[in-house]
Amino acid sequence: MELTAEQKKEETKRRKFIANAWILLEKTGQAPAPSKDYCQLVVTTEGVVWRWWRISMRRTAVVYPGEWAVNRDDVPDDDRLLHEVEHTFGPDVRNQVVHLCTRSNDFLSKLPQKILVKIASHLSLEDVIAMAHCSKAFRRTCLTDSLWRGIFLQHHKQISPEIEELAREHSWRKIFFTDKLKLQMLLSRHRSMVKLNSEKEESMKLVKEREASMASVKSEH
Repeated sequence: MELTAEQKKEETKRRKFIANAWILLEKTGQAPAPSKDYCQLVVTTEGVVWRWWRISMRRTAVVYPGEWAVNRDDVPDDDRLLHEVEHTFGPDVRNQVVHLCTRSNDFLSKLPQKILVKIASHLSLEDVIAMAHCSKAFRRTCLTDSLWRGIFLQHHKQISPEIEELAREHSWRKIFFTDKLKLQMLLSRHRSMVKLNSEKEESMKLVKEREASMASVKSEH
């Protein structure tokens, strides 16, 4: 059944509304052989837009690009769309599309941890602590050593090699929340351990040299 002029106008308006929303996923690629068609998948907060360019080997063929848009709520039940997505980009992308179109999605927590750490690094200390209580993913982000190293640097301006060594042993978060007196005690203990280890290594070196010297004397006799 052919659409009326009014219906075509409404359909065009609906497609633009979906396509101009915030983009969550965008992929382009060529359909599997023997097809040579190019396809584009755009998933937005309002739905999915599927575009295709038919590639014909006939010189006389006139082929125009096509497009259709599916509302977000209708995507999980649209077998035609999901078949095209899976056929072109594989089952993993198909599942990702369905997942993104589920209303219960938490888009922010699904960002890569590096990006979440970058976002958290611009927050105040109070906001970082509050963020850690929002979800497991945010908690993992807020416990990241690289984040707390940045927070420590913001408050102390510089980091000494001794503090770096201490942070590797105890974590930057613990070092940040340690008061100055206790931090000095930890540094003193760390220096003592470093000195003790150095003395042990020197002793072991002397013992080995002495053993080597005695073995050399015995071999001469």
